[in-house]
Amino acid sequence: MNQIKIIAAFFFLLFSSSSSAQLGFCTGSKGEPIFTENFGNGTNYGPALPTGTTNYNFVTGSPNDGSYTLFYRTNLYSTWHYSLDHTPDATNGVNGKALIVNANASTTGDFYKRIVTGLCVNTTFEFSAWVMNVYNPGSGFCGASEIPINVRFEIWNDTETVLLGSGDTGNIMGTFSPIWQQFALVFTTGAETSVVLKMKNNGVGGCGNDLAIDDIEFRACGELTTISSPPLSGQLYQACSNQAPFSLTFQAATTGVLPHFYQWQSSSDGITWTDIPGANAAGYTATNISSTTYFRTKAAQDVANLNNSFCSTISDIFTVSFLNSPAAPISNGNVEICQNDPFPPLSVSANTTSGVNWYDALTGGNLLQSNTTSFTPAAAGTFYTETYDLNSNCLSTTRTPVTLSIVPLPTATISGITSICAGNSTVINFNGTPNAEITYTIDGGADQFITLDATGFATLTSPVLSANSTYSLVSITSPISASCNQTIAGSVTILVNPPPTASISGDTSLCLGDNGSIQFVGTPNATVFYTIDNGPSQFTVLNAIGEKTVAISNVTTTTVVRITEVSTAGGSGCSQTLSQLITFTVVPLPIATISANQTAVCDGDTVVLTFTGTPNSQLTYTENNGVNQTIDLNGSGTATLTTQAITTATTFRLVKAELLQSPFCFQSISDAVTIAINPIPTATFTGGIAYCSGETTAISLAADLVGTVFTWTVAQNGTTGATAGSGDQISQLLLATNANSTATYTVTPVYNNCTGNPMTIIVVVNAIPEPTLTDGAICLLTGNTSAQPYVLDTGLSTSDYSFEWYYEEDLISNANGSTYDAFQIGEYAVVATNLISGCVSPVVTAVVTESVLGESLVIEQSEAFSENPTITVTVVGGEGPFYYQLDDFGFQTSNVFTNVAPGFHTITVVDDSLCTNLTGTVTIINYPKFFTPNGDGYNDTWNITGVDGSSLIYIFDRYGKLLKQISPLGSGWDGTYNGQPVFSSDYWFMINYPENGTPKTFQSHFSLKR
Repeated sequence: MNQIKIIAAFFFLLFSSSSSAQLGFCTGSKGEPIFTENFGNGTNYGPALPTGTTNYNFVTGSPNDGSYTLFYRTNLYSTWHYSLDHTPDATNGVNGKALIVNANASTTGDFYKRIVTGLCVNTTFEFSAWVMNVYNPGSGFCGASEIPINVRFEIWNDTETVLLGSGDTGNIMGTFSPIWQQFALVFTTGAETSVVLKMKNNGVGGCGNDLAIDDIEFRACGELTTISSPPLSGQLYQACSNQAPFSLTFQAATTGVLPHFYQWQSSSDGITWTDIPGANAAGYTATNISSTTYFRTKAAQDVANLNNSFCSTISDIFTVSFLNSPAAPISNGNVEICQNDPFPPLSVSANTTSGVNWYDALTGGNLLQSNTTSFTPAAAGTFYTETYDLNSNCLSTTRTPVTLSIVPLPTATISGITSICAGNSTVINFNGTPNAEITYTIDGGADQFITLDATGFATLTSPVLSANSTYSLVSITSPISASCNQTIAGSVTILVNPPPTASISGDTSLCLGDNGSIQFVGTPNATVFYTIDNGPSQFTVLNAIGEKTVAISNVTTTTVVRITEVSTAGGSGCSQTLSQLITFTVVPLPIATISANQTAVCDGDTVVLTFTGTPNSQLTYTENNGVNQTIDLNGSGTATLTTQAITTATTFRLVKAELLQSPFCFQSISDAVTIAINPIPTATFTGGIAYCSGETTAISLAADLVGTVFTWTVAQNGTTGATAGSGDQISQLLLATNANSTATYTVTPVYNNCTGNPMTIIVVVNAIPEPTLTDGAICLLTGNTSAQPYVLDTGLSTSDYSFEWYYEEDLISNANGSTYDAFQIGEYAVVATNLISGCVSPVVTAVVTESVLGESLVIEQSEAFSENPTITVTVVGGEGPFYYQLDDFGFQTSNVFTNVAPGFHTITVVDDSLCTNLTGTVTIINYPKFFTPNGDGYNDTWNITGVDGSSLIYIFDRYGKLLKQISPLGSGWDGTYNGQPVFSSDYWFMINYPENGTPKTFQSHFSLKR
């Protein structure tokens, strides 16, 4: 938008006519779109429209005056509305695009142009599009100077010589929110079969006249075709889901007097349509409708045109949809009542939008009660509930059963044996209603329960009784309903006669060969029957106080005595089978042995004595026939004892073994173990204890006892190669890893398994000197005159080492320092000797060559404001190869630097020999492409640095207005005009500057971002 456009805008407002052709929409039925232009989708700009579609220029970004782009949102400037395209995502996918145009006065041509061919003659068509003024007057940018958009629709013949129809939208001012508006032009062809469609700029240039266009369509427009389904009214039929499938008859009617042909179509979603084979009459009956279905018909005056979207129209849509059936009622539970109880109501639950009806059958049947969730029956049975929607009267697909049951009162009796001997039990019998639960008591105690089986019978075995006991009925409960019960009477009393008793006891644990006795106790004068080791039955009679003792002698094996029966005499007497027994267990006499973990030890060592024998017994022993001592064996029959230090031969002897629990059996034991004494060796060594790194130790080991063997461990301190070992020689190659290296050997002598005191040997390992030399070059000036020698440095100090230098394997006289100045090319060598240890280094060599050094740099650079700022560096003198560095970046082999950032730069050049080390400086003049005046301290101002201080810089907005004049030496532009921040946009600048004494001017643009 420039000043010329603004002037033209005022001219238009003052002198343009307000008359224009009238646009309008098709009032009849429309055909399928012959074409639809929705401009695709995606988040990128474009692509450009095909050649000839528009005479506006395509840009990939925010369009300036006379330009357009395709994009998925419209707020390409902060003064424009944010809006997505008009096309629904279901049609065009997400991020659909629109045609976005920045119109101007000099481009009054076509926004959009398209040729349509293959049209039918004498046919009416509709040319439509959606348009939006993208300018937001709320931004205040244009103010009262806002220019509205105005789009002209035109239809021409194919040679664009005859205007067939036209109309314009009129002025559309910007709105405070984005509004898409649809406009259409309707016309009728004559003999034309091809036309040219145009959407033209009918507005003027200036601030405004920016618009978006989307969803351009061209379709046939014919007589109005409507669909009905008598006797239904409207174009929507809603059926209950449980009515499916069903049939429905449709009738198409087209206005006008000419006959029409039809092709009926159906769709499951209202988007994708399918022709119905054979459905070509005005009437059509759809069968087996079971889901939501849409119906329409294509209409044409010739049957051949039904499949030609250029010559056919489409009726309105008749929709058949299904209403959901209400959920079936939820039963609040079946009800059971006891005989003679009053009948309660049955109930169900349903949602608030449904009513409930009660029936006497699962399907069909008689209506018992309507519109209620509860029902009180007059007799037992199952009743069925059905919901209906209070609005649609649709019924639930199923009925919910609710049952009322009547439970009869249960009955029961009790019986059983009425006399038993004490100590016995009896069986109580219950009879009554099958599966009922009986409540009873025993001797008037707490209620107890028993359940009859399916035959109405149950038995209960009493506990062993010692006194009379009475079982009494209390009540009975129906198995069908716990609430259905009654109190009942009846009882059985069991008379109990006491039985005789007897028991057996005695000492059951005997030492081998001891005598035992049996004690019988029980009912006075009762006869007790018993067996010994399951032998023949024997008996004895208890005395008047109920006691009797029987003896058994010389028990040598386990013996079992068992009572089998006790009885009393007389007709009213009772007998009792018994199975009580006692077992006489014979305890073996304890045994024991003694042993030691070793029978010969070193002087002063201890031994571990091991005692084994009868578990849990106590052993008595002596040491060298001294006083008796005792030790207890554990449950496994073992015990151990660690002796005091033994210095003389010692004998440990057993005396006795005794059990610690009843019957305390014991016997004498004769067993012993004797411990002998072995001598301890003392170690010595011979040999050196100081070595140079890389030498082998020579240390011999000896002891005062012939046959002594040696083992050693080692602790390394700055050494490697020292390892643990055995033998009488330590011969190991040791290496030093630092200046103070040692290896400490700890030698242990062993004779006849007796270990002597360890001996420590500290071996010092002196490091080998490690001089280092680096290959280098003697630096020469151009003309091969020496600039400086090459210094060979060992890295060692003369205070610690002496040195011998060699040139080409010949000793250099008087060269004994740690460094040497080489003036000749060739191979040099050095040997270093440690002044304290005398250790000598290996020979270290280096090769010295010659190199001519570079003398100066020639630096060339591209012109100021070059698109690709370039620096070229040339080295004067030297042999190379050279390496080039820009500022602190890495070195490179190329002498050319491209895309160099504006500002001051340092160039460094070196060569392989490090003889050359040159630096130079250069300044690149360019300008920042954007700045962000948001106060964060980064890119807050815009300026051009590195140019002559006399240069002048001018900054303009995109309309050419001068906003600021600045100097390269100043602080730059802060993004304000008259103290107010300007909008984020592109801004232009012009700079007048001298270059090599010649005045120059440069213009370009940059972005302000907020």
